[in-house]
Amino acid sequence: MADRRMLTRIGIRTAGGLVGAGIAVVVVAGASLLPLPGFAIGAPQQTVRPVPADQQRVCPGPILALAADAGEATRPTSLGEPTVAAGTDGPEIQTRSLTPDADSAGEAEAPELLSTATPQGATTPPLFAAAQAQVAQTEDLAGLASAACAEPSADTWLVGGSTALGQTSLVLLANPTSVDASVDLTIYAETGPVDAPGATGIVVPAGAQKVVPLAGLAPSAAAPVVRVRTSGGEVVASLQQSYEQGIQPRGVELTGATAAPERQQIITGVTIANLAAVTAGQSGESVGVDFPTVRLLVPGDADADVQIGAVGENGTAAGNSYSQTVKAGNVAEIPLQGLKDGSFTVTVNSSVPVVAAVRTSVIGSKARDFSWFAASRALADKAMYVAPSGPGAMLHLSNPTEADRTVTMTPQSGAAKKITVPAEGGSNLVVAAGRYTLDDAKGLYGSVSMGADGVASSFALNPPGPLAAPIDVYPR
Repeated sequence: MADRRMLTRIGIRTAGGLVGAGIAVVVVAGASLLPLPGFAIGAPQQTVRPVPADQQRVCPGPILALAADAGEATRPTSLGEPTVAAGTDGPEIQTRSLTPDADSAGEAEAPELLSTATPQGATTPPLFAAAQAQVAQTEDLAGLASAACAEPSADTWLVGGSTALGQTSLVLLANPTSVDASVDLTIYAETGPVDAPGATGIVVPAGAQKVVPLAGLAPSAAAPVVRVRTSGGEVVASLQQSYEQGIQPRGVELTGATAAPERQQIITGVTIANLAAVTAGQSGESVGVDFPTVRLLVPGDADADVQIGAVGENGTAAGNSYSQTVKAGNVAEIPLQGLKDGSFTVTVNSSVPVVAAVRTSVIGSKARDFSWFAASRALADKAMYVAPSGPGAMLHLSNPTEADRTVTMTPQSGAAKKITVPAEGGSNLVVAAGRYTLDDAKGLYGSVSMGADGVASSFALNPPGPLAAPIDVYPR
């Protein structure tokens, strides 16, 4: 009897425990299903829209010569002054001369800083362009050199120059900022990276120019490529190359920045003139110097499989294609064989990022010269360029897309013109000195070439640097 009562009590307790557990489960489940009151604190946020800065362009200044004074063999001396052209659709352009590193007769023979203000309340900066050109004619140095006046940068690639026999190359560094710039040069050549003591920590004073002879850092480099990086102030870097064969001057050129390393590089307006005379005139010293050539550098760690296409602009015969493997860290030069006189768009497609430029030569009745054609970036929808005073200026436009494009070119004074740029092709147009505006140019590439009997030069057209985007700020 007692056992039966004990079993009954145990059963009742067990049933009560199960009921209590069930109630707890229902309460917990109901709490999870019922909507709970929300409570959150939003982080304070403010969107800052940077005001477009004033536009600046720096012109490299006059052609320079070394060894004018035997006591200072590395001291450059200016040879005359360039003609500078500039234009804007904004406020009046302000001009200031930088302190030159060369012996000169005055401010006219110095690099120039040109600037224009962004109007108050404007959301975009004004269009602004400037360029220079100069013809030199001395016993040791002769030719036509032109250059676009460029924005300061902290990282620039220069593809051009040579320190081989008869060649002189100068790296021109102009600092338009209000603080000193510390510049490091990384030099590559056909044998790989160059160990160049003295190439780092080069001080370019605020508002001044520094000229660095490349032969002192990379002697006997037939095909150098120079990377220019800065801390502190930013600089405009360019390269002047001159060539003397025996006692005869064979040309001079100013080379601006080429496009940063990419798997595709587009070089517009590569002009070949009097190629038969160039080929016939080649000697053992000039083979590879005068023939149209692409210079390439693979700055990474992997070799590049490179495909190069040269497509003729309107009025030019069909082009050609080339392929080659380029070793990582080395500079290679690839001859553009099979081309005829005319203007071409040269496109470099690579398996890894590369930098590139093209060199051509011209032989006239009494003189000879050479040009460097740098790779450029795609233009914006609305662009401006200037053609400086000089011989035979020509605008070149290339179209890498699969559809024909029509661009409207409007001179500073006069009627607008329509330019049709064929798909995967290019067009050119002779232009007079002055300022021009391009509409509907987005995605196209451009350059300006200049030339006459025995003289030639070129500079690329580039869009302004990227503007600062709106920033979301979260105060703490």
